Amino acid sequence: MKTIAQISTPLGSGGIAIVRISGEDALKIGRSLFCCKKLENNEITPRYLYLGDFKLDDATEKCMMVYFKAPYSFTGEDVVEFQIHGGEYLATKVLDKIVEKGATLAQNGEFSKRAFLNGKMSLDEAEATIDMINATSDAEIKASSKLAHGNLFKEVKTIQDNLKDALANMEVCLDYPEHDDETKSIENIQKTLKNSLKTLKKLENSYKNGQKIKFGIDVAIVGKPNVGKSSLLNALIKEDRAIVTDIKGTTRDTLKETVNYKGLKINFIDTAGIRESKDIVEKIGVEKSRESIKNSDIVLFVLDSSQEKDKEDIELEKTIDKNKVIYILNKSDRPQKLFIKDAIYISAKDNKNIDEIFEEILKKTRLDKINYSELQITNKRQHEALKEAINEIEKITNENIVTLDILDMQIKKIWQKLGEITGETANEAIIDEIFSKFCLGK
Repeated sequence: MKTIAQISTPLGSGGIAIVRISGEDALKIGRSLFCCKKLENNEITPRYLYLGDFKLDDATEKCMMVYFKAPYSFTGEDVVEFQIHGGEYLATKVLDKIVEKGATLAQNGEFSKRAFLNGKMSLDEAEATIDMINATSDAEIKASSKLAHGNLFKEVKTIQDNLKDALANMEVCLDYPEHDDETKSIENIQKTLKNSLKTLKKLENSYKNGQKIKFGIDVAIVGKPNVGKSSLLNALIKEDRAIVTDIKGTTRDTLKETVNYKGLKINFIDTAGIRESKDIVEKIGVEKSRESIKNSDIVLFVLDSSQEKDKEDIELEKTIDKNKVIYILNKSDRPQKLFIKDAIYISAKDNKNIDEIFEEILKKTRLDKINYSELQITNKRQHEALKEAINEIEKITNENIVTLDILDMQIKKIWQKLGEITGETANEAIIDEIFSKFCLGK
């Protein structure tokens, strides 16, 4: 493959910039541009930082150079990296000189793609690395870290190896039927499949939590006009983000704000007060509120605790799924007229009992006791592959399969589907799409 080069640090002024070269000509190009007394008459030592000068047209840049000899590098190829002073123009000039010497500019994620093609990482590890880079919460980093270290690969590879053994035994039975009991072989295969199914289902079931870890818990703040929804949002995010007035219908659209709480993202959606209205803009806002109720993980149903429930409250309550509702009785600083079991009594104005809401959200979503030592699937593509593999196994275990040749074809299909997770059987289009999500120089 051609030798590639790119700047691997963000462009802009900074302490250092790193320019990376990878390929069979990496060392040749690097040595041709780098002057160092220690290297004048000596062979270069891999993984050793050399201080010297990078030759520009009419100047030199004092920098460090390091050489990683294949296959002991990130890409699995010969790699040279220059650590130079962090200036955008300077880094570009260094890259230009490397290209003049024969390197080709690397595309997005091309170094990582080469690492995958050379067996230095699996496809699931690459996707986890993307998630680590883009993480915006502690929970995302914890979940991605487990995946980036190859834990999913190990689980899937173990199942694939067991399926491969089963296929080998079947081949023997098919080739030498006089020496093997077909019925017993089918029973052994069914046992292997059922054990595999348990592991795959556990992984697949983790996706629900994985999505909340990756994208956050969506929490809709719902209630009729003027019960204090916007005041509650401001109290939750500790910022005057939503407009608060005594005029009903102030909030005309949904307003979304994200808070990190105990390492998890919680997306609060302040909705328009739900009521009958002739105002076209308010009607659109009310419709969006109803959509938020439907699509959210949790609904904070806000009521005025100084007033008894009225017809509007009762009608709105009917539209909320009881399994995801948390009753919030606001204005607890006033004389109380409304009492609901297990409700959280707050005063948004005085920030009273606001932390209790966060705790109840985690409890309601069962994320208060999440075990980060276990794998949490956060990637949709991997989840789809797991579901399809599970469906294929369930077809075999639920149906009365009586011939080894049919089993042989179906197990090969399962093996292939699992290979899409690790990259063993993923097609080129999927691989290109995944690595295009990486930034330049990665």
